[in-house]
Amino acid sequence: EAGTKCLVEVSKYYSVARTLKDIGEDCRLKAAYDALQKTEPPDDGDVVMKVESFARVLREIYGVVPLSAASKFLWMRFLSPVIIFDRVVSVWLNNCGYKYDGYSNYYKAWSIKYREFENQILMACNELKSIKRFTLADQEPDEKIAEWTSSRWFTERVFDHFMLSDPIQPRQSGG
Repeated sequence: EAGTKCLVEVSKYYSVARTLKDIGEDCRLKAAYDALQKTEPPDDGDVVMKVESFARVLREIYGVVPLSAASKFLWMRFLSPVIIFDRVVSVWLNNCGYKYDGYSNYYKAWSIKYREFENQILMACNELKSIKRFTLADQEPDEKIAEWTSSRWFTERVFDHFMLSDPIQPRQSGG
């Protein structure tokens, strides 16, 4: 029950709850939670297939193809290598020549742009240790902060937030 309630909170936070219609479950999103628990962790070679497959499972349950919800739920459970599908990021990627035609091409376009900005992202994440005193992690050792901020899932999410905050026109990385 706690896991299902957490999934409901995640779906609200990521604004995907409205996509998954109420099907009269005793506990909202119980079926999605159960399906998520049955999903094996993805790896770099099958992540696209796992996200698309989980979206189809959710479609069977809720009657819609919630690609965004599927990617967000899988990311919350497994982190990397799942890339969150987001419409605002999709618009940002459109300015780079990407045209939406499914998760596979979204994943490819996102990955190409990430590699272009990766050095800048890694440098910015490395600097986070120096401002930890202004965060909720102010009591954590620098080594722990460095471990978090250098992890793949963290740096990928930083890139997501970069695109979310700059949806007008992507800039060239410059290095």
